[in-house]
Amino acid sequence: MMQRHEQAVSPVIGVMLMLVVVIIIAALVSAFSGSAVSGTTKAPSAVVQATYSQSNGMTISNNGGDAIPLGSTTIMVQPSRAFGENVTRYSWVVNKSYVITSSGQTLAAVKAFKPGDTATVSKRNLTYVQQRPDFSTGDADSPEYGFNNTANIGLSFNLLFLDSAGKSIGQSTVTIAT
Repeated sequence: MMQRHEQAVSPVIGVMLMLVVVIIIAALVSAFSGSAVSGTTKAPSAVVQATYSQSNGMTISNNGGDAIPLGSTTIMVQPSRAFGENVTRYSWVVNKSYVITSSGQTLAAVKAFKPGDTATVSKRNLTYVQQRPDFSTGDADSPEYGFNNTANIGLSFNLLFLDSAGKSIGQSTVTIAT
C-alpha cells in the first residue's frame, strides 16, 4: 500500500499571500496620505491682460481660463524693477469698487470675472489703482514712484489677481502709457 502525505497550503503560497496583503495596505495608506483621495478643489487660473494710460485709465480683460471668483480675490499692483530695486517690495490693493465692468457694475458687486469680461478704471479714479503713490516714510518717499507721474511713462508694473491664500490666479505686466 502506498502512503500519501497531504498538506494544506505550501509555505511559499502563504508567504506570497501575506506579501500581497501588505502591498495592498501600503498602497491604501499611500493613497490617503498622498492626497490621491482628496476633497480639495483646484485653484482657478486665468489669462489676465491690462493696459494703463495716464490720460484714459486702465482696462483689465480676462482673456481665458477660469472665471475669477471676486468675493475671495484680491487685486494688487506692484511696481516692476524698472522703478528701482527698493520699490519692488511695495504693493497696493486695487479698490474693486472703482473698477467698472462692461455691464456697468463694479467688480466689488459681481461674483465672478469671467473669460471674455472686460473692466475699466476711469482716468479720474486711477488713484484707486495705486492708492498711495506718495509715500510718507521708507525708501520710496517721493511721488516719483507714482504710476501717474509723467516721468514714469514707459515703465511697467504688475497687476495680480490673488486668491484668499495669496496664490496667483492671474497676472499681467502693464506698461504705463500717456
